[in-house]
Amino acid sequence: MIFKNNIRLLFSLCVSLILTQCTDKNRSVLEFPKNRWYQTEVLSLNYNNLSVNNVGNIILDMNYVYGFQFSEIPLEVYITSPSNQITKISYSLKLIDENLNELGDCVGDYCDLSAVIINNYNFSENGIYKIKVLNTFDNAYLPNIFSLSAEVK
Repeated sequence: MIFKNNIRLLFSLCVSLILTQCTDKNRSVLEFPKNRWYQTEVLSLNYNNLSVNNVGNIILDMNYVYGFQFSEIPLEVYITSPSNQITKISYSLKLIDENLNELGDCVGDYCDLSAVIINNYNFSENGIYKIKVLNTFDNAYLPNIFSLSAEVK
């Protein structure tokens, strides 16, 4: 019995180590246990830029409930450079096209949407850039959102 417990513990530790090593350091995830994205919840990503004038895209991935009641989500993105210069960019994340078709990839009631929210951003300095994504929806929270993630590619 003790041997089996030790094997399970060793297996759990190995899996945890592998998952930790595979974590993408250019990606940040925010989960919403009550499926509500409150305005007070900010998606934050620290991106380590290793070369001057590196151009990259900031991509937002969202998991949400099919049949979202809004066609778009107003967002604000703040990018703080290593020298503390702040850039504010407003973005409208579209969920439905002009023909009222879902833009997300949906299976049953669950949808995944991936969008480039900032295209060809010039990371002009070496060092850590702080990227923050805020929901500027008119109410206290945005309903029917499971999770949100951001990454730089």
